[in-house]
Amino acid sequence: MESRSDFHEGARRLVAAARPTIENVLVFQRADSTHAGALRLIEQAETEEIVLPTSLVIAVEQDQGLGRAGRTWISPAGGLYLNWITAGPDPQIIAQMPMVAAAAVHEALSRLGVEDLVVKWPNDLLVDGRKLAGVLVHARHGTTHWVTVGIGINLDHAPVIEGHGTARTIAVADLVATGDFWSWAETIVAVLADELHRGAANPDKHIARWRECLLHRPGMEMVIRCGDGSQTRGRYAGLTDEGHLRLDIDGDEQIISTGDVVE
Repeated sequence: MESRSDFHEGARRLVAAARPTIENVLVFQRADSTHAGALRLIEQAETEEIVLPTSLVIAVEQDQGLGRAGRTWISPAGGLYLNWITAGPDPQIIAQMPMVAAAAVHEALSRLGVEDLVVKWPNDLLVDGRKLAGVLVHARHGTTHWVTVGIGINLDHAPVIEGHGTARTIAVADLVATGDFWSWAETIVAVLADELHRGAANPDKHIARWRECLLHRPGMEMVIRCGDGSQTRGRYAGLTDEGHLRLDIDGDEQIISTGDVVE
């Protein structure tokens, strides 16, 4: 692990990169998870009835990273993990944030020079079939509507996935010849702060980009792990206006709102 002084200098750079778009930025050398940190901030704001500005929680290592459907997101040092939090968006905007966020990450990684980057429905980012980044969006509805966007990106190295080694992961360091962890992280934070802010205000351009970057094509065979844990096989038939998957199963179309493409 790097020295505390190196971390403090890197953290200072990330805070500066996020401002002035994001007022409240927290950077941890190690955290349980930025998602859990985001939920704690929301809970505190609601309990104490305080105004929480749009915020960003960042860590360079996590002990309990969270993926979709409660699965673990492997989060060793060498990755960038963050959660963007905002209060008050329209519920329709919240429903579109998985698409907006994936488009924002695509833009950030493209700025680093990453090429041949595609989106696997709904919002994993891949190069050559290997996962480079993932997105998890969580909404909380009540008197105030909240949304937090969790993002994990492999920067220095590709983490090992049990049963697959690094065969299904890839890192920015494998793809970009110039730069280092903190310069990549600084660019990513600056771009995400701006793109998420603009996308939450007017998501149309981000959703169009998300659609353009999808790797799936009509007729492509797919296996989907649905939100309830079951799996179903069919052929890609397109998307609904909400970004839900249209799956052709033996001539019958099924709409899948949450899940993962596993094959």
